[in-house]
Amino acid sequence: MTTSWGSELWDQFEPIKKHTDKGIEFLQKFCNFSRERQTIENEYAGKIKQLVKKYQPSKKDEEAYNRFTCTKAFVGLLKELNSVALQHETISENIVTTVTKEALMLGVELKAERKGIIKEGEKEEKKLQDSIDTLNRVKKHYEQAHKAFEQAKAAFNRADNDPNQTKAAVERLKSIMNTKNQLREDSKNDYILQLQKTNTAQKEHYFTNMPAVFQKMQDMDEKRTRSLGEFYKKFSISQNDVNPILVKCLEAMVQEAEQIKPSTDSVMVTDKYKSGYVPPGDITFEDLDVEPGHHPKPVDTDSISSELEIPVTPSNGSSGGTISGKTKKTKRKIGLFSKKDTDSPDRKNRILQKSSFRRKFKSKDEPKEDFSHLQPTQQKKKLQEKIDELNAKIDKEQKEREGLLKMRDVYMKNSSLGDPTSVDGQLQQIGKRMDDYRLELQKYQSFMDKAEGKPVSTSGKSQTLPKEQVNSPSQNASTPPPPDFTIPAPPPIDGLSTSSTQSLPNASSPANSTFDDSRHSIGQLRPESTFDEDFGDEVVLCTCIALYSFDATEGSSLSLQADDTYDVMEYDSGDGWTRVRKGSEEGYVPTSYIQIDN
Repeated sequence: MTTSWGSELWDQFEPIKKHTDKGIEFLQKFCNFSRERQTIENEYAGKIKQLVKKYQPSKKDEEAYNRFTCTKAFVGLLKELNSVALQHETISENIVTTVTKEALMLGVELKAERKGIIKEGEKEEKKLQDSIDTLNRVKKHYEQAHKAFEQAKAAFNRADNDPNQTKAAVERLKSIMNTKNQLREDSKNDYILQLQKTNTAQKEHYFTNMPAVFQKMQDMDEKRTRSLGEFYKKFSISQNDVNPILVKCLEAMVQEAEQIKPSTDSVMVTDKYKSGYVPPGDITFEDLDVEPGHHPKPVDTDSISSELEIPVTPSNGSSGGTISGKTKKTKRKIGLFSKKDTDSPDRKNRILQKSSFRRKFKSKDEPKEDFSHLQPTQQKKKLQEKIDELNAKIDKEQKEREGLLKMRDVYMKNSSLGDPTSVDGQLQQIGKRMDDYRLELQKYQSFMDKAEGKPVSTSGKSQTLPKEQVNSPSQNASTPPPPDFTIPAPPPIDGLSTSSTQSLPNASSPANSTFDDSRHSIGQLRPESTFDEDFGDEVVLCTCIALYSFDATEGSSLSLQADDTYDVMEYDSGDGWTRVRKGSEEGYVPTSYIQIDN
């Protein structure tokens, strides 16, 4: 259905002016609505982000949140909720770029266009009105001339019919009448001509000029309404485009919720808080009629009740002992079997309750190196974490060392690429760090053995490496130290204590077991029966000075004399041993006992 304002509303210029003005006002109203919706989306996104930030776990709480499935799922939910906030920001941006800005620009454009159309219509209206005013003026002049002619004619007729009038007077009145008649005719002609012009102008106004103006106004108004429809569509699409992403975020939240496993969290709680103690046994009946010299029944030291150090007065009269067998100094010594105790049967129960209460609420113990301040299970857990950390460090250093050794081999084969001795300093630093890590690893492994109740072998100033931890040259070319050897502890080096230098690295650590490249030296090491034959024609890499004396106990090792110079035949490959030569004698010596001379 179509219509034309020019033909249908030819006489409604003023009402159409008001209609188009209200239409532009409505467009501005929609712009304000779009702007407010954009503000709401921004505020909503901002508040969601604030909410996420408020409940986001801090750095120190991240580990705790990642431990349990319920808290881990909550962190995932916060992450997806933050994504929802970002999508609402996207909605706001889409509304601004595709709706608000375009609507504002259209409003400015329509205002200017309407102003020009109204000006053109008013010009046409004024043109027609001027023609009509001219016609009215000419018609009025014609009416006056006609009236004057009628009066002159009447005067002439009266004089002509009056016999008393002179001929001269009659002729004068006749001349006046003719003059008035001529004026009347001229005015009539002017009126007729102006009437034709006005009719022509009026016809052009209502059938040509004004219909064109009305058509422009109609086109402008239809453009406004059509643009509003597009804006409504874009307004809806701006949210519809992000709905799939919002749905994915909500689905991800559901998936996070489905990842919650109560049984897994229960296991985590058990792993975190398990003490490792055995539940206490039955409380022993204390017969007050027993003689003071009778010893009480031993207490199970593995139960948690054994941790309650209750003062006991032994039979020999000395005070200060405890049920756990430890000696404890107290300001007030109370014997369970003293006369005072027997006088008050309930006193022993009060002592037990008081001791348990104090233990429960006593201040936290200071952290110790072996984590003995923790409960048994937690102690083993911490020790295992420390052992894994040290193994990772050793593995990293070993890989770096392998790379440097390969680089040195390349330099040795082609000296134009670089100096083989240029990496010796780095190799020594890596070797020292690996020695430190292995010593620390051995220490924590002993702590672990002690925590697990395994026997820990200790010696005074020497350390015998277990046979299963040392491979002979015939077993593995990468770990040549001989089995069952004992190394005396050297004096402190560079401020290190004797305890840190007397223990050699573990030759069978995982980092060392990866070496299978003939220890990066010239010649392949074979079984001990051909040991001397293999070392006959090898190249001397450099020299070294013995810092301490060393007594060899196996055929594959070589004794050292302090301050003597030796030829280095093979560098330390990470097992703590270096192959050297002194005259016709050759063998392995502890790397920490020598100083490489570059």
